[in-house]
Amino acid sequence: MNGEDAAMTVALQPHPPRQLIHEYSGGKQEGIHMNIGFVGVGRMGQAMIPLLVRAGHRVSAWNRSADALCGLDEIDVLASAATAFQQPVVISMLADDAAVREVLLESAVLKTACDGCIHIVMSTLSPALMEQLQKEHDEAGLVLIAAPVFGIPAVAATGELNILAAGPEAAIDRVQPLLDVLGKQTWRLGDQPVQACIAKIAGNMMIAQAIESLAEASLLTEQYGLGPSAFIEVVTQTLFACPSYQRYGQNIANERYEPGFKLFLGLKDVNLALQAAEERGLCLPAANVVRSRMETAVANGLGSKDWSAFSIMSKRLRPAALTPEPWHMNPAKTSRRGHFWITGERVNQDGKQFQKGPMYVEWESPEFITQPYPVVLVHGGTFQATEWFDTPDGRPGWAQRLVESGHVVFCVDRPGHGRSPYHSEILGAMGPAFSYERAQEVYFPEGGSGTQWPFTADDDAAFDAFIAGYGPMPKDLAASQEMDADRLAQLLDRIGKAIIVTHSASGPDGWLLADRRPGLIAAIVAVEPMGPVFGDTPGIGALGWGLTATAITYDPPRASAQEVQAADPSTLQIPALKGIPVALLTGETSKFATFATSIVPFLRTAGARVDHLDLPALGIHGNGHGLIYERNSDEALGVVLRWLSQSLPQVNPHQPGLVE
Repeated sequence: MNGEDAAMTVALQPHPPRQLIHEYSGGKQEGIHMNIGFVGVGRMGQAMIPLLVRAGHRVSAWNRSADALCGLDEIDVLASAATAFQQPVVISMLADDAAVREVLLESAVLKTACDGCIHIVMSTLSPALMEQLQKEHDEAGLVLIAAPVFGIPAVAATGELNILAAGPEAAIDRVQPLLDVLGKQTWRLGDQPVQACIAKIAGNMMIAQAIESLAEASLLTEQYGLGPSAFIEVVTQTLFACPSYQRYGQNIANERYEPGFKLFLGLKDVNLALQAAEERGLCLPAANVVRSRMETAVANGLGSKDWSAFSIMSKRLRPAALTPEPWHMNPAKTSRRGHFWITGERVNQDGKQFQKGPMYVEWESPEFITQPYPVVLVHGGTFQATEWFDTPDGRPGWAQRLVESGHVVFCVDRPGHGRSPYHSEILGAMGPAFSYERAQEVYFPEGGSGTQWPFTADDDAAFDAFIAGYGPMPKDLAASQEMDADRLAQLLDRIGKAIIVTHSASGPDGWLLADRRPGLIAAIVAVEPMGPVFGDTPGIGALGWGLTATAITYDPPRASAQEVQAADPSTLQIPALKGIPVALLTGETSKFATFATSIVPFLRTAGARVDHLDLPALGIHGNGHGLIYERNSDEALGVVLRWLSQSLPQVNPHQPGLVE
């Protein structure tokens, strides 16, 4: 043992529990002097380091941003994290798992540490990473102590933190003098660092749930005339007389959310709790609710406020602002979901009554609706609503992704398709069935260069599963579109203003729906719509009215399809489309994409605000007619979501008439 090692041994003698020795002189404990490396100097580190210096310890600090070290007197500024690990004791206070991996693991800092180094991790990290750190420390011959804390920077600055410590007991004894400087009490939780780690995560999860509880309880009492301040004073002085309830209760009562522990960091900790639970097969329903609230608050720009700011979401999501419809009011788990029918008219045949052309509607909504308009997804020809649910290779489809983005989503089976019953004696003659050859023609065009289809053309089993969802269309295209538009109009009468997303043969339904309910259309997204203008699709029908097979209202009026076809194209204005945001989404390899050259100018003449979202022009290549369920379907939807955010006014999602 050399002289330096001997001095270190003397300096790190076991320290009795604080309740037995608590003798300070001017904030400095007599006889204890240590050399400390400090890695990661955020707000907590800036509060802790001065205490260590005043207590007589020598601190050498490193931070990725040197600006954080400005104003810290009597410390040595280090050039690297590795240099800090040349000290006998290192305290790391890095922000999160990613920072720890980058600074400590990817750069192999631990392998260069001095012999016998004791590393105190005071960050809140995932249990998985803490266990990995334990393994890395064991291999490097280092001692690891986990010592996360309860307390905010203001508490840290006074040395009043509660420290949760776990690791080898002898090592904790040796660094106890440091922990005594930083905290009012050290809680020893075991000899495995992960034990302190999980205690901190679980504790922060409980604080987040306490904030949610305070928010909900104060909102409830407020509805009966009792002010939040009076209620919170009562419960935090009686039933819940503890610092967390008192501090965050006052924040909620006074609507004051800074300074404090930042919301985005609190969300990180709740996510850590849920991840840790998942690794052990546990379900934490309350934590899931809190996470959703916090995510919504972060999405609303509150991420840098004190984490009690997510309580604001309780007031913004008040039931009084919602409708009594089930997608708003049913108890939520991960999402709300259900179905209903848009009914058809009764018809008489042979002295009996039958219903003609009902439309099946399946809906799903997120637990917290953050987008102002619902989305109605209208499937393509001969298919059904399932084309929006999952992709052929099993990934979540657009319907689920739109729910995840905060929209209520309605998926319909057009009359005579899917779960919407078809009988030729009621709806009229069937059109041709959808053949494998037709599918090859549409999705695998000869000579095409599509690279995004989720299975190969010679995968018979996958092709069988894909074709299984297809059926016939009604033979009379005009009558079918007329019925679609009527049923979809009834749907909008019930759910209110919405974004309409069509695909392929349902493209005309979007234009007809705007004609029937122009005030209830927020936007139309036409994915690879049927065309071209006045086009005739063999076996399907002709678009005699321009973009539709059935009548649509022009100004000046046109009495027949023949009049429309004979008119000067520059005069074909459709009043209902005027000013409506329309996106035409097309892929690179599909024949339907070529229709855009006639559809886009036609819509502009009609009066719509049209944007052609041509995927190859946006750097997204290899897509065909089925881009909504191809391998990069999420990327294609991302284009649509960005367009919607830019094209629609920002409104309150629970009071759609109120522009913010």
